Amino acid sequence: MINKVIVTSGPTREWIDPVRYISNASSGKMGFHLANSAKIITPNIVYIAGGVENAYSKVQDAKCVSVETTEDLLQAVLAELEDNTLLIMAAAPADYKPLHPKDQKMKKQIGEQGLILEFTENPDILKNVSLMKTKLGFGNFWTLGFSAETESLERNAKIKLESKGLDWIAGNRVGKDLGFGEVRSEISLFYKTGESKQIGPGTKEFLADTLVSIIQKDLSSL
Repeated sequence: MINKVIVTSGPTREWIDPVRYISNASSGKMGFHLANSAKIITPNIVYIAGGVENAYSKVQDAKCVSVETTEDLLQAVLAELEDNTLLIMAAAPADYKPLHPKDQKMKKQIGEQGLILEFTENPDILKNVSLMKTKLGFGNFWTLGFSAETESLERNAKIKLESKGLDWIAGNRVGKDLGFGEVRSEISLFYKTGESKQIGPGTKEFLADTLVSIIQKDLSSL
């Protein structure tokens, strides 16, 4: 029985200086609808959102947590881990962050031809979750990951599914005018057992409802 569903949503931000940051085009719409759809599984929803659009920042009747950086997101997720939980990792965390963020706004220098920034890797949230659930001995903890891809969707999604110890992964194609925001999309759902299902095309709300219904049925058959 699932007692809690944790849903992460939207992009994280990694600051270069006090006015500039690295992020991505995720709106948070999919995570928002997944959190609402997940209420059919349990009323105990935790919604952890990064820099989402305002319309998707709060989920009614859920515990809502706002985060900014990938490290913030990691700590917020780890703080909510417990047995009998489903984690839906729909956020789009930044994989890298500036190695030396500046305390003051960086000024353009006269005659400057370009700018080189050095980055360092952010912590891998799903790998940390996998390690923690093993350490704590959770017997009933399931994870649905997302894999946003511009190419080789099935191959890349299956690699992520195995390497991060997931139960399912939802792969979707993204790019300019594709996959982000209000546009219709579709999902390829891959199982660790090798099974796969296609969802859509359809709206983000339709995809979320359908995906959660599939996961609910899968969990009830265990």
